[in-house]
Amino acid sequence: MNWTGPALALAERILAFMEASLKGEVPEPFEALALDIHAFQTERAPVVAALRPDRVDHWTQIPAVPVGLFKDLPVGTLQADEPATVFRTSGTTGGGRGVHRIRSTALYDQGALAWARRCVPGAPARIVALLDDARQVPDASLSHMVAQFGEATWTVDNGVLDVAATQQATLGEAVFVTTTAFAMAEYLDSGPPPLPPGSVVMVTGGFKGRVHRLEGASLYRAIRERLAPARLVTEYGMTELSSQLWGTPQTAYAPPPWLKVLAVNPVTGEVLPAGTEGQLRFVDLANLDSTIGIETMDAGVVRPDGTVELRGRLAGAPSRGCSLTVEEAWGRASNA
Repeated sequence: MNWTGPALALAERILAFMEASLKGEVPEPFEALALDIHAFQTERAPVVAALRPDRVDHWTQIPAVPVGLFKDLPVGTLQADEPATVFRTSGTTGGGRGVHRIRSTALYDQGALAWARRCVPGAPARIVALLDDARQVPDASLSHMVAQFGEATWTVDNGVLDVAATQQATLGEAVFVTTTAFAMAEYLDSGPPPLPPGSVVMVTGGFKGRVHRLEGASLYRAIRERLAPARLVTEYGMTELSSQLWGTPQTAYAPPPWLKVLAVNPVTGEVLPAGTEGQLRFVDLANLDSTIGIETMDAGVVRPDGTVELRGRLAGAPSRGCSLTVEEAWGRASNA
C-alpha cells in the first residue's frame, strides 16, 4: 500500500470494515468512517472542498461529485506529481476521458474480489474475458477488476472482438465468461456453440442509448437459449467508483456493505424515500483517494434493503460506458 500518515490509518480502517462486514461481524459504524473519510478529503481535495455544504452531520449529507467533473478537473487528494494508478473512462461521449487517480489499488482489489466471490460463489476458475487485456490497457477499470478474479483469456483487441478466439477459448471445461453487453450481443450474432456445463456468464454495461437488435431482456434470453450457462449474472460499476454491485436479470443489484446508494431528486438533490425513482448517488468508502460521494447520470430505485433497481439514464444524459468501444468497432465493421 502506498498510503502514509492519516491516509494509511483510514485505509486500514476501511480494510478492517470490509473484512468484518464480510464475516458477518459488526464493523465500526459506516457513518463514523464515512464522515472521517469525507473530512480527510475535504482538507486535501479542492474539488470536494468546493462542494462543502454548511453542515455534514450524517453520511447522507456528504456532497457528491458529479461524474462529469472527472473529465475536466483533478478530482481527489493526490498532487499532480504523485505516483498513481490511473483509470480512465471510455471517452465515448466527447469532451475527453474521465480520469480517476488512486495511490493504491489495494482497497479496490480486495473489495472487488471479495464481493464478486460472495455474489457469484463457485464461479469457474477458467475465465474468458470479452474485454481488452488488462495488461495492454491498464487504465481500463473493468479489465483490471476481471484480472483480480484470476488468469483470463482476453478476446478483445483495441475494441475488436475475436469471435473465433472466443469460441475456441470457451470449449472444454466450465468457464466464467465476463463481457460487456454489446460485446456479448456481437458474439451471439456469430452463432456460437453452447457453453460447457457449469459455466457462468457475467454481463455488465448497457447500450447507453445505442441500438442493437439484442438488448435488455432479449439479450439475456438469447444468452440463456444459445449459450445455456448454468448461471447468468449482472454487474454494475463505474470508472469513478472503487466498488461494484452485482445482481441477476431477475433481481436488483446488491452493493457491498462499504457502498451505500441513494436516490435523489435530480433538480433539488433531496434524498428520496426508499422505493422512489431518482438520480443515483453513491457513497463508496473504498474511494479513499478521490471522493466517496459520486453523483451519477443514472436513474434508479433504492429498495428498503439497500439493493438497487436500475432504470436507465436520466433524461438528456449523454451516452457513456465501457461497452461502447466494442460497439463502435462493430458499427464500423458493419458499415464497411
